[in-house]
Amino acid sequence: MTNKPSTEPSLNGHRGQHLISAQQLSARLGESSLRVIDVTTHLKVLPSGDFSGVSGRADYEAGHIPSAVYLDLQNDLSDNTSPFRFTVPSVAQFESAMQLAGVSDTDTVVVYAANHPMWACRVWWLFKVFGHHQVLVLDGGLPAWQALGLALSTAIEPVPTTSYAARYQAEQVIDGDTLAGQLPNSQLCLLNALSKQQFDGVGPHYGRPGHIQGSVSTPYSRFLNDRFCFEEASALQRIFEAAGVTPDKTVATYCGGGIAAAIPIFALALLGRTENIMLYDHSLSEWAARDEWPMTTTTAPEAGA
Repeated sequence: MTNKPSTEPSLNGHRGQHLISAQQLSARLGESSLRVIDVTTHLKVLPSGDFSGVSGRADYEAGHIPSAVYLDLQNDLSDNTSPFRFTVPSVAQFESAMQLAGVSDTDTVVVYAANHPMWACRVWWLFKVFGHHQVLVLDGGLPAWQALGLALSTAIEPVPTTSYAARYQAEQVIDGDTLAGQLPNSQLCLLNALSKQQFDGVGPHYGRPGHIQGSVSTPYSRFLNDRFCFEEASALQRIFEAAGVTPDKTVATYCGGGIAAAIPIFALALLGRTENIMLYDHSLSEWAARDEWPMTTTTAPEAGA
């Protein structure tokens, strides 16, 4: 009997295009075209059960990867004129933020967070939305750097003066009206990246408990191991296969406010898929406020379980 050839090497062949290890980053620090950005952010649960974002600048100032700059996801990289937090910024705002960080559109950018990779994945996705291809996420974030005993810095170094030309990729973002108008749609895989409990309608929610009718539960935590590093390709593949993701179908992801929803998009990129994938930017923060848009708390199987 002939053993079936392993597909793991070919599937994992895309990881280096989007992920960088702490050891690899340490070896590349000092490259003139490499920019490292700390995007640490915290979520605070409000008495209403909703969430607010809290800047991680204090974490950065207490110790960061040498040469890294800090960008505030809410203030620097989100449209604060929007009624929804973490809204994709305008082209002009994104360009301004890049100049603030000393990033040019030809640089290789590494993004990381000190707490959870969803923040780095959101910013990775923003770079893709604005047409920047050379961007990597530090696998395991700052804890992975510290686990190797690598040095931290408290220095706030001056950044170079740069120019930056963003190229907005509208097809990577979907709004609530467009999504509502497309449902139900057998050619659309709608993935919910929140916890299975929230998907079922248990615990904190965004105004209405549960999930968008017709969506599948793919919790962001399932894409990560206990060190907050991304799972190997075969494990990621199983999650998407169980969710019904196939090459012929468009994928849209959502969560509460568009942050955790970036993790399955990043995981798809690790498998080599970057086309026909959208993130619902305002996610349940908007959807739950629109009573005419259907939600349900009906329990459904968790993809990959």
